[in-house]
Amino acid sequence: MKIGLISDVHANLVALEAVLPMLGGVNEIWVMGDTVGYGPEPSAVLALLRGDPRVHIVAGNHDRAVATGHGLRKFNPLAAEAAILHQQWLDAAERDFLAALPPIDERQGFALCHGNPLDPIWGYVFEPHEAQPSFLETSGSWCCGHTHIPALFRHAEGRTLREAVRPDVVYEVGGCVMLNPGSVGQPRDRDPRSAYAILDLDARAVTFHRVAYDIAATQRRMRTLDLPEFLADRLASGR
Repeated sequence: MKIGLISDVHANLVALEAVLPMLGGVNEIWVMGDTVGYGPEPSAVLALLRGDPRVHIVAGNHDRAVATGHGLRKFNPLAAEAAILHQQWLDAAERDFLAALPPIDERQGFALCHGNPLDPIWGYVFEPHEAQPSFLETSGSWCCGHTHIPALFRHAEGRTLREAVRPDVVYEVGGCVMLNPGSVGQPRDRDPRSAYAILDLDARAVTFHRVAYDIAATQRRMRTLDLPEFLADRLASGR
């Protein structure tokens, strides 16, 4: 059984349309939150994901902020501006869908969340010491997003280590692991290409991938809609 792992689409329809054909052979697609926020096309992104029966989505902080206003005060001014615009662009049914997304889900022996199992909406995991409490508490494996940076953490014998990951390299996922596929719509690891991963449950392996998309097309759409210029500019640098 193969699983497509994606996260942080952030209303970037062009990027999502570049990634989904790469997932044609997977049985399920797990989306680790933040389908909306920042980008130009939240409604179209939601429609595309909701129309695919393989998709399972958990809530991210931007999803909650757009749906209910929860956490909006924690955002920087530009993120808040985009979230408020998305509130206005989405209809009530779309906002209700976002509000109903679970903060955490269980699929095939993995916990799915945006942040981490102890703080599923807001908990960032950049370093091993940030991952270790969740490993110690849950004693299991999980998939997350939120950082916009692909990552693989392993936990064994009381220690948590981060393994450097590269595109198109196969990594074993035996034991307790944390997988972050990176961001589809707004990567922040200095590589502007969309990030995703494929988890092979039978082989107990994961492969991280990148795919180029038409960044300029997304930027033009963002500027047409008067989204903050910085949010459009940053797409080209992957920062």
